[in-house]
Amino acid sequence: MKKTFMNKLSLRSIHASLPMAVLATTVFVAFGTAEQAHAAAFQLPTTNAAGFGRGFAGGSLWTDDPSAAYNNPAAMAWLSGPVAQGSWIGIRPSIEYHGSFTDAAGRPMTGGLPNGGGRVISDTSAFYAQPVSDRFAIGLGLTVPYALVTQYRPDWQGREFGTMTSLKSIALSMSAAYKVQDHFSVGFGLVAQRTRAQLNNGLDVGGTLTTLSGVPLSPLSDAQINVRVHNWSWGYFAGAEWKPTQHDSLGVVYHSRILNRLHGQYAMYFPNDGKIDPATGAVINMRDTLEAIPLLNQAYGTHLPDLNPDGAGASSQLNLPAFINIDYLHKFNDAFSLGATVQWTNWSPFKTLELYSQGQQLLSLDTAYRNTYTLSVGGDYKLNQQWTLRSGLAWDQTPTRNPTRDPRIPDNTRRIISAGVGYQYSEHLGFDAAYQHQFLSKATLRQTTLLALGGGSMDGYASDSGDVLALTATYKF
Repeated sequence: MKKTFMNKLSLRSIHASLPMAVLATTVFVAFGTAEQAHAAAFQLPTTNAAGFGRGFAGGSLWTDDPSAAYNNPAAMAWLSGPVAQGSWIGIRPSIEYHGSFTDAAGRPMTGGLPNGGGRVISDTSAFYAQPVSDRFAIGLGLTVPYALVTQYRPDWQGREFGTMTSLKSIALSMSAAYKVQDHFSVGFGLVAQRTRAQLNNGLDVGGTLTTLSGVPLSPLSDAQINVRVHNWSWGYFAGAEWKPTQHDSLGVVYHSRILNRLHGQYAMYFPNDGKIDPATGAVINMRDTLEAIPLLNQAYGTHLPDLNPDGAGASSQLNLPAFINIDYLHKFNDAFSLGATVQWTNWSPFKTLELYSQGQQLLSLDTAYRNTYTLSVGGDYKLNQQWTLRSGLAWDQTPTRNPTRDPRIPDNTRRIISAGVGYQYSEHLGFDAAYQHQFLSKATLRQTTLLALGGGSMDGYASDSGDVLALTATYKF
């Protein structure tokens, strides 16, 4: 059957057909494994510089912290007055691969092994919270709870596993707090999130043909697939705070899962078209026709989707996980306060990804994420009325697993150290700065990429780390 098929179908028409199969697997790889950020997976801390300095410990239970408008609205019930705040957060991740890449024929891949990070990624946040009465308060928030940029050169050795992933989810929130008793408050909020993603992936059509035919064809690895999708989605959050003594505060908050049906377009790029394949002498034309797809499916038992080489619409479900925070704060004296936080994130429902284009289901595959915990402890030491020192430690568990990890998310459990300083410029205006360094365990990367991407393999590990700088200005009215 294979010999008859190869006689019927020229190498030229095979080159034209195989890229049509790639979008489905590309988007799965991008969404399933492309989530590196400055917290585990692609979830980010939604706090200010003071929070970064404490290692996120104590959440928003600290005095007059307007980030409670998103993090735990119940804490707004204890505000002494209206307060506005804006923050800039700069993240510099470092991702360096150690190991080898081979193509479908077992030959070493060409290209380098560059650092996948090395540039500063900026995030911002803003909060406003205001008491309306002795028992009621309202708040607004602008945050980035999920974001990621992982970028490699298009010609790096691991291009079949991904060249760029950019994802950002911007959240607009409205919330309210009510003091039920003098020592207990509750809060509730709604959030609208705008999520955008850009996903680029290299593919080696020669590697795909090598795997299918058994003939070691030369790599044709300059092709790229780029996907852009976006969506608005809604969610909610609710919290409570209890003050058992004048020195202690205990808070709990739940953020709901947010269902994202992302829509957009994909585009395919074939820079090898018109060139001569050195292995066969044939002219390469990947855009020639889609008529070869049924023959490929019949000959090899594949299920290549009927897609347009000029691009078309694309959609995928990307559900952002629910999470619960438990925060504790103890004030030892007027100078020293210590906080602690436990966060549980419900990643385990993130098991399957389905991709659709023009009404047809292209793909349904497993992702195999696991639920995670984040633990942190940190505090403030007030030197005087103007200066405050902060420090903290955190342990942040990754949801990724060794069998499914690849260079798009070379993530592993991280240990975080942080330090910060606060300066009260006047009665109304204050500034905060913080620095964090994140240590990651070596992330095992041992996989064979999907057939439609080229069938190449990798065997090694990633050495990751991250640095974060946060700056905040706070104005109390």
